[in-house]
Amino acid sequence: MLPDLTMNSSHWLAYFRNNRLNRPAPDWHLPCAGDATATAVLARSLSHFQLGESGEGRCLLSHARRAYRDDPDYCEALALFIGEEQEHARLLARLVERFGGQLIGGHWTHAIFRTLRRALGVHFEIEVLVIAELVGTAYYRLLHARTRDAVLGQVCETVLRDEAQHVAFHAARFADAQSAWMPLKRALWAAQFRCLFLGATFVAWLDHGSALRAIGVRRREFFHLAWSGMADFLSELAAKTKPAIGKVAASRKRCAAPADAGVAR
Repeated sequence: MLPDLTMNSSHWLAYFRNNRLNRPAPDWHLPCAGDATATAVLARSLSHFQLGESGEGRCLLSHARRAYRDDPDYCEALALFIGEEQEHARLLARLVERFGGQLIGGHWTHAIFRTLRRALGVHFEIEVLVIAELVGTAYYRLLHARTRDAVLGQVCETVLRDEAQHVAFHAARFADAQSAWMPLKRALWAAQFRCLFLGATFVAWLDHGSALRAIGVRRREFFHLAWSGMADFLSELAAKTKPAIGKVAASRKRCAAPADAGVAR
């Protein structure tokens, strides 16, 4: 479950600062386990995820600093989040090397993702990031469950632990934004989120399906796991924002009461 979704920027800044400390390093010296053919396909798949994690986030930070200029703690926490994504890229690069693969400098899936997330401003950019992280969570969970390489398992554990907090961090921003929305607007937002997520899942399977099949994962299993994670995310988000909407309505009613009373007199 997601933690209480309120944008406490100082909390998140403290979390990201603390999370940089004492991070466990994988046991890179351990021998590589697994079928050579499967690891070669995995190396290719991991290289594509590595490319996606390696961005510097300059556009995102620039947009966020303009949109949230009154919340410098949030912007600093966002910069530390990007730093964690770059640390994931470093770990994935080591895995690609471990499995005998090659890093890549570009790919059509990365180009689509980058173009899409920059299309409609910072809020949409964060939404696309969350979708990518939810799809990635399903991918890493399956790798962790189906592969025998201990080092890969250790990296998956680190990434999954970080990604859970990344999703919660961004969800807190969504909850703040949506707390004043009418139910119809929230429903429409959730519908377009599902549509984008479904498209992202199809693209991920096109790109990584061969690697997942090599470790015994079927398409239905991947889609089910990814969709379940997305549905849980939206359910938690909806549950956390409903009380806030009620508070806004109550506040407006209280503010309007004295004026109404004056007219009655």
